[in-house]
Amino acid sequence: MENKEELKSLVEALTSSEDYEGNYGYRVTDTSATLSNVDELDRQQAPADYLEFLTEFGFGELDAAFHLDDGPEKYSTICGREIEGYEGVYVFGGNSSDVLYAFDAKNNWQVVEISSELDGVDVLASNFSDFIFERLKYVKSLVERRAAG
Repeated sequence: MENKEELKSLVEALTSSEDYEGNYGYRVTDTSATLSNVDELDRQQAPADYLEFLTEFGFGELDAAFHLDDGPEKYSTICGREIEGYEGVYVFGGNSSDVLYAFDAKNNWQVVEISSELDGVDVLASNFSDFIFERLKYVKSLVERRAAG
């Protein structure tokens, strides 16, 4: 996983902030259980950096602006039905409004954003390491802004 020290610093800054109200930090101990909701054919390509992050840094709610689930869930399971074009999309997090973050297993496990305001998905990053680093920096900036205001 890239930027490990910076990630550690960002997570610590968020969880130690005065306004922190999340429940972040539960760590995954069994990565095969983490992938239990991923289709067997997709499981082998699951991003190693994502699994490493869950075992090393954990999951939970860091802020209203970001939570990370304990494993990916098929988008069709969340919706209650199959949706054309979303086969192989696995949700792994989101925010407190209507944004979900997911892997697109059919496109090299790139990270995408799904929102009711979007028609389709927006690609956010080509890999989990880049996504989580940018997301945590963004959430930290929000927390700092709130603290200053």
